[in-house]
Amino acid sequence: MDSSYKNLPKKISINEFRVDFGTGQISTDTKIEVIEPKVMDLLRVLCGAPKQVHRAEVLFEKVWPRSIYSPNSVRRNIALLRQALSDEDKTLIKTHPKRGYSLEASIKLIDSANGETEQQGSSLEVQKSALLKIKPSNLALICLILCIVAVSSVVLFKPQKSKIQLLNLSPITSSNDKERYMQVSPDGRYMAYIQSGLSQRGPSQRRLLLKDLVTQKEWPLSQNAKAYTYLAWDVHLNSIVYSSKEQNNISFNRILLDAQRKPVSEQILFQRQDITWNSVFFIDDKQNLYYLANNNSSEHSRNASLYKHNLNTGLSETILSPNDDYKPYKISLSPTQSRLAILGFNKHGISELKSLELNSRRITSIAEIDHNWHFLSWFENENALLLSNGSQLKQLNLSGDITTLDYKSYNFLVYPQIVKSKLYFIEAKSDQDILKTDLHTLAGPKKVVDSNTVDMNPSLSPDETRIAYVSLKNGLPQIFIKHNSTGQERLVFNNEDNEYALTQAFWDKEGKRLVSSINNKPFIIHLEEKHHSLQWLDKIIGVPKAWYQHSDEILFVDKGTHTDNLNRFNLNTEVSQSLNIELAKKQVFLDNNDNLLSFESGEIFNHGNNTSLLSNQGTIKRLYPQKDGFYYLKGQGQRFQLAYYRFQQPDQSGEVLDNDVQIFCAEFCNQISEIKGNTILLKDSKNSADILRLELKKTF
Repeated sequence: MDSSYKNLPKKISINEFRVDFGTGQISTDTKIEVIEPKVMDLLRVLCGAPKQVHRAEVLFEKVWPRSIYSPNSVRRNIALLRQALSDEDKTLIKTHPKRGYSLEASIKLIDSANGETEQQGSSLEVQKSALLKIKPSNLALICLILCIVAVSSVVLFKPQKSKIQLLNLSPITSSNDKERYMQVSPDGRYMAYIQSGLSQRGPSQRRLLLKDLVTQKEWPLSQNAKAYTYLAWDVHLNSIVYSSKEQNNISFNRILLDAQRKPVSEQILFQRQDITWNSVFFIDDKQNLYYLANNNSSEHSRNASLYKHNLNTGLSETILSPNDDYKPYKISLSPTQSRLAILGFNKHGISELKSLELNSRRITSIAEIDHNWHFLSWFENENALLLSNGSQLKQLNLSGDITTLDYKSYNFLVYPQIVKSKLYFIEAKSDQDILKTDLHTLAGPKKVVDSNTVDMNPSLSPDETRIAYVSLKNGLPQIFIKHNSTGQERLVFNNEDNEYALTQAFWDKEGKRLVSSINNKPFIIHLEEKHHSLQWLDKIIGVPKAWYQHSDEILFVDKGTHTDNLNRFNLNTEVSQSLNIELAKKQVFLDNNDNLLSFESGEIFNHGNNTSLLSNQGTIKRLYPQKDGFYYLKGQGQRFQLAYYRFQQPDQSGEVLDNDVQIFCAEFCNQISEIKGNTILLKDSKNSADILRLELKKTF
């Protein structure tokens, strides 16, 4: 590294962060983080000339001397710096498109002998020279005046901002089962929660439990296992209200409790045949139940309506209907029950928080956050909300200010709830690996990707030599390519913006491009032998599903509207054409003639000629497209068979493969991710989720 940057002292401060170049530590009053040496070297270069733009090539030359220039190395280390400095909005380390990066801060130089000085310009040496030209007597007078001004500023003008500290992390559950959702009673004494056993299959096997947080005793609220989705306390009637997914409807039920919170009786409140998904819900003291719902079985479909249902009168009304300008996906009722906080995506695909006054129905926009999905919960003073993107916690004031709290999880942090100055949440843990075997030999599958974290959504290249996959091995989702023969890996999507909803990557027919999306922003990765480049498809918002074979187009789900229509996008003309088909719960793919095929509810349908290819052939579970047809998995319960359908034989119902395949299938078919040519890719997952608690403490 250029020696001129070593003139900085070993210790400096940047805003509230203290930096120790000697130990590699970046610290605040509540946390210490040790960063990599090259990341620290990069920070030293930026600090040597703050508020000046540094070209990426110059940064690389100074931090990685005698190395071949790699822009990815600079981008990765900038991302790590932003993470360490809580710079999610990129205002501290600013990106100047096609120019470089700048550190937008005043640097305080911490020196044990001379105290602190502030570096405003670009050169530390110039500043030292200017100080040396001042006479000692004048320097002392200046220092005295500055001290008086500084003290006066602190006393008279410094705002007393409160900060939230998160302390004393403790587990509430720690079983081998998987906790799905929980709600703590308003008095903080009891917790009702939904649990899925790891040995049980499907959502229909969930249990509903209640735990006394003082005595640590727990008991079931119902003896029946079913597809419980969410629950809420109704303290005015001393009961638990839950929702569950039945065969053809969503049901809302009430469980009455006695004084010891033991179940007494259960009744159906109402059922809806017109929805297949509902969100978390809340009940106010007027017995109004608020929830989001749609008929696409997912909040990710972006066509949810906001409903109010009065449990006394049975009257239901729609408060917000689906529209393309704002698509809600999470709600939270304020402690005074006067307003709903609503999180949704605006027309630019950004999560935006809005406040709905329940009496006047007036809606106010609070803040745009980012492109990520978030969970939310009100702080008890009702002046702010807690947000979680699954990894980090943020405090969002109703003024629109956002502060990152000092807690980071490398697991998935969901469904936060604040009760009596305590934060409860579910921490989901997952270790998913990718395995491979050969269809002809059917040898025991071997792990080809294993990073002790989530490695998912594998996609095999057309020549079967490479696997593209999504991994969280570096703490956030990224796309890697692994060569089957050499085992060498290549990072091809770095995710420098630290976003989370990264979808499966699809290969083009020549194996030279991948298409994927992150937070519904599609992009193409152009692959060369020794480098790659990224092309953002700024004209569309959505999730790619396939490449067309006979034109330079992609099939994608349009997330710019609330209908989830399938579209084809021409990469040459940048024109998007609607296919007038809603995705709903369909699995979709293209045949060799670029006809759109879909699989839903046991039926495979060819939209090119409006014909049904197969329907409920032994209850079809999954499809694996091939060049001349598709494999399909069928079976009941845990008994599976693998069969093949050929496009050239449209009158046949598909042939069940030989006995060796069925023996293999009995053990591994429920793990298959993809079949292409002679290669089978499988997944091996270990999942758990526990409920944790943190104490909230305000500091000034």
